[in-house]
Amino acid sequence: MRIQGYFCNGLRLIGLVLAVSVSMTSFGCKKTAGDKVDQAVLFEKSFTEGEPDLTIEFPEEEFAQAKELRKEKKPGTAEKLLLSKLEVARKSSVGTTKLGKYLVRLNNVLFDQGNDRDAIKYGEIAQKIFYEQPLEKRPLAPWFVNIHSYLAMSYNRQLNYKEAEKHFKKAIQVSSNAPKAEVSESWMRLLYSSLADVYKAEGKKDAELKVRERMFELYKIPIPKDTEQKEDKDDSSDSKDGSKKGKKGKR
Repeated sequence: MRIQGYFCNGLRLIGLVLAVSVSMTSFGCKKTAGDKVDQAVLFEKSFTEGEPDLTIEFPEEEFAQAKELRKEKKPGTAEKLLLSKLEVARKSSVGTTKLGKYLVRLNNVLFDQGNDRDAIKYGEIAQKIFYEQPLEKRPLAPWFVNIHSYLAMSYNRQLNYKEAEKHFKKAIQVSSNAPKAEVSESWMRLLYSSLADVYKAEGKKDAELKVRERMFELYKIPIPKDTEQKEDKDDSSDSKDGSKKGKKGKR
């Protein structure tokens, strides 16, 4: 009887240990996932919240130099330069339009190199900083057009059409409301064309056709035949259905 009692108690102990072990493992998994989310949120807040340290000088020289390096088709060098002063820029101008512009430039050179993941990371923070500014402290329209355009193009390359569509539409909206001199016609044409392509990828034929009709209206860009054919097929199918109904009616 004692042996049987010890055996039962042993089973209970093993069961208890296993239960505790499973609980701790589950808790650990949840904590790890939570940590990842928290780290992303904390990273974003480190750029958007807090007071600028006025004792630290914003890296204007590096910011301007990165622009020239990009013009010279040296985005990798520009990226290294911007990243080397990123912490200085953050501390000196946290939550300000100036830091937002710095992140836009970093976004652009990352995009040029095909690094869409990091381009989106810094781009999303940049546009958040811009929109959180009071109206009088927001940058001019081209900065908004820039960041929405590049976010859209990065999301498009990642086949995230929902986000790409959202940012292309926002870029077009801002561009349309800005003075003509601030956004070039060639860039506007690119935005419309890219949005139409996104609609095509999403299978939104009607939306695609409307954008292409708008492009023809504004820039005389011909509507692709495959888009026109889709509209013609719809019309022809309607007429066929109508003729069939008419024949049936005669019977």
